[in-house]
Amino acid sequence: MLALIWYLPSSIIILSLLYGIPSLFSILQNLKERTWIRIDVGDDPPIPPNSIDIAVVVPLYKEDMHSIDETLKSIAKQRHTYGKIDVYIVVEQGDRETILNVLHSMHILCKRGISTYLFINGGGRKSKASSINALLKHVKEFYRAVVVFDGGDKVLDEYYIEKVSRLISEGYSVVGAKVYRVGRNILGKLSYIDTLLWYNVGLPGLAKIVGTPLVSGEGLALSTSFLNKIHGFPEVLAEDAYLAILASYYGEKVALLDSIILEGAPVNLKSLVKQRIRWYRGSLECLKDVITKHRRRLSKKKLILLIIAYLQPVALTAPFIATIVLAMSMIVQVPHITITLAKIELISIAFAPTYLVLSYKLLDPALVLAPLHWVFQGLLALIALTPMKITWLRTTNRSNINIVEKPLEWSRAP
Repeated sequence: MLALIWYLPSSIIILSLLYGIPSLFSILQNLKERTWIRIDVGDDPPIPPNSIDIAVVVPLYKEDMHSIDETLKSIAKQRHTYGKIDVYIVVEQGDRETILNVLHSMHILCKRGISTYLFINGGGRKSKASSINALLKHVKEFYRAVVVFDGGDKVLDEYYIEKVSRLISEGYSVVGAKVYRVGRNILGKLSYIDTLLWYNVGLPGLAKIVGTPLVSGEGLALSTSFLNKIHGFPEVLAEDAYLAILASYYGEKVALLDSIILEGAPVNLKSLVKQRIRWYRGSLECLKDVITKHRRRLSKKKLILLIIAYLQPVALTAPFIATIVLAMSMIVQVPHITITLAKIELISIAFAPTYLVLSYKLLDPALVLAPLHWVFQGLLALIALTPMKITWLRTTNRSNINIVEKPLEWSRAP
């Protein structure tokens, strides 16, 4: 009977190793080159059949002036040659400091002749998505697409909105980008390693299997026709991840645009913990809704594939569980197969940074600490699985994006 207890950790480690197969396939087949859409534009880009008007929405909550300036400067640099862009900055009624910071920074866009509007949400903040929806119910009918940037986002591609417009005109309903989280401290470097592996290895492999790519909220673009179908942004913990469910149900096309957006990584351990638990619980909420709300609306194949996609937080607990298994094997009897699986799990994550060394010539000492970082994330994923109630999981205290030396991957941005 005691031996049966070890079936659970063994099963979770096996699940984690199975998730490694798409990543290995992604590397061997170089899936990133086929998954990420590259659009080359010059000074005179081809004009699509119809000009596209874009609403750029910047939802802010308790943001400092530097983060606001960073985002507005990125928008001001955008080269949108057909149609127009209007910027809507969404703030909360009681967030006086953010309102004052926005009023101080709006000149960045006004100097470029970009129509900019401040929308104060007086309905009470429930989530980022609810605040955006409060705005969109008044303005979305005037635009073909909506692009969302968070406070602190830095868009490296000055043609990003133009490329988004082109993809929307070609029939895509959702467009996402590569979002690298960066910072000068050790957490910033570890966050960059995480995102570099995810967007260039993990996501392409998962997208190949699931068929509908997962997108991130930074730089997220949606056609207004799709927004009308789904009645606005999903008001859930992870509205970006949830879009894969709705796009699958309606048969909408999702594009991953090969453009880079930088976001400040959590600057301290508390912020990191909040961020990761929010991500993992957001995925679990998607998993729950797929099974309980959408199982009859999706084909059996698509249902199974989405369940696989949203089971990731469970698989992410494996490094921590494997560490605990090996530690316990020194004081209690553990089945040989469980010990073997735990060793394979830890060896596999120990060698994962090798890909970044070989492919991107990344030689940062933080690579040595990455496996320990993933063990810690396994603990956070395990916490996310518990019914512990955490009332507010917003990521605070993000790093400023003032990186001087650009890693090799960034050089591909125009």
